[in-house]
Amino acid sequence: MAVETFHRTLWSALAPAAPPTPPLDGMARADVVIVGAGLLGLSAALHLAETGVDVAVLEAAEPGFGASGRNTGFVVPSLRTSLGPGDVTARLGAHGEPLTRLVGQSGTIVFGLIRRLGIACAAEQTGWMQPAHSAAMMRTLETRQRDWAARGRTVTILDAAETARRAGIAFYHGALVDPTGGQINPLAYARGLAAAAIGAGARIHAASRVAALDRADGGWLVRTARGAVRADRVLLTTNALVDALEPSMAASIIPVRVHQIATEPLAEAFADRLLVGRSPLADTRRHTFALRWSPDGRLVTGGMVMPGPGALGRAERGFLARLRRFVPGLGPVRADFVWNGVIAATLDQMPRFVDLAPGLDAAIGCNGRGVALTTALGREIAGLYAGRIAAADFPLPHGRPEKVPGHFMARHGPALWLPWSNWRDDRESAAGR
Repeated sequence: MAVETFHRTLWSALAPAAPPTPPLDGMARADVVIVGAGLLGLSAALHLAETGVDVAVLEAAEPGFGASGRNTGFVVPSLRTSLGPGDVTARLGAHGEPLTRLVGQSGTIVFGLIRRLGIACAAEQTGWMQPAHSAAMMRTLETRQRDWAARGRTVTILDAAETARRAGIAFYHGALVDPTGGQINPLAYARGLAAAAIGAGARIHAASRVAALDRADGGWLVRTARGAVRADRVLLTTNALVDALEPSMAASIIPVRVHQIATEPLAEAFADRLLVGRSPLADTRRHTFALRWSPDGRLVTGGMVMPGPGALGRAERGFLARLRRFVPGLGPVRADFVWNGVIAATLDQMPRFVDLAPGLDAAIGCNGRGVALTTALGREIAGLYAGRIAAADFPLPHGRPEKVPGHFMARHGPALWLPWSNWRDDRESAAGR
């Protein structure tokens, strides 16, 4: 079983204290109950409360406890590398362009919300950089740039020399830069959203794991160990931590455990030649190489490791070795923080808005693009529930959960494929293809 690392993260060490979120005790009533206080649930709760909707959030642990508070803190206005605007439209039909617009606006939505609410989360809208590890992926990024330009968005292509200057890494073929992206402390952001939602009138109950969802009087009765809330609508935003609460949702996603490390603080002079301008970097490899500066001068990186006992140690050794291999002149460096979390992946790498029963919905599957997409999607769901957005204009289809074929084996697929992914990435990079 994986070691619990929530209080071992760099973000826990740097984030302001969480607002008071007492457990649910007794019976309560709400218009909407949200299950899960990650970024999606908190964004939906905030925007609902700001429109006057009575909303209660039930969280098994504390706000930001899952992947929302443990990720690398990148604000990425994009879906996965394989999904450009044209691909999304081809897959979703009428919903494709609305989702593409929302994704393209998502960085602006996050940083605008942070500024509006005054959230102290080390926010840096310094742009997001995606370097190409091969010539083929460079051509893909150039297509992405043209697709976004056709939709009125300005993203930039850097050549190999400028990418090397800005990234401080010389082997890339070029890069795409989206100026609306950037980086934050994700746990501080989650806690700031929670405080803002409470200030707007939402009720957030931590240590209130939902035990059952029952139909009652035309609505829902959401039960915890110490109480229950009656509501007209329920939204599940548990993402990869849905577990046994809704088996059909658990069967529709692939949980992927991702590890992160943060190095010791590095010399200020080193920052002058690595990630110049402090744009976070996530390249096009199958096993993505991601890198950023933390607010206190550390390098943060991560990815996947083979599961099992000792995974934290393998993550520390493996990612430090990867840093030394990719970053010229890094030399010996230690990791002061090592942690992990679980994200929800879908087979087609697309998010889902799921109709489980009348008045019972779920949103899930951001595939590692959670900070920006969940914030934006939470706002849209709130608009739908509050009647400000018509169902026909919502950016995702509202359908039944789709079970992943061979789910038991598929959930182990990402780890089992990791050696092959690393081999292919290295082969393509070395060949310059």
